[in-house]
Amino acid sequence: MKVVAPDAESREVVVDLVVSPLADEPLISDMLAEELEIAVGAFGRGLWRFRWEPKDKVRESARYLSPLSRR
Repeated sequence: MKVVAPDAESREVVVDLVVSPLADEPLISDMLAEELEIAVGAFGRGLWRFRWEPKDKVRESARYLSPLSRR
């Protein structure tokens, strides 16, 4: 998988996917975030940047709609 933003993207990494009926949003491990070179600005607000970007660059996580919430 890889992270694709409008103006940049991470390298591609091989992952194992686990689907949980209890999770209502996508979750990634700290190891995957490291492999994708993601630097977290604020976990709760979904703010992040790629590690190679300037520290003042802030990206917002895409909003996810669970298939369960679409009913």
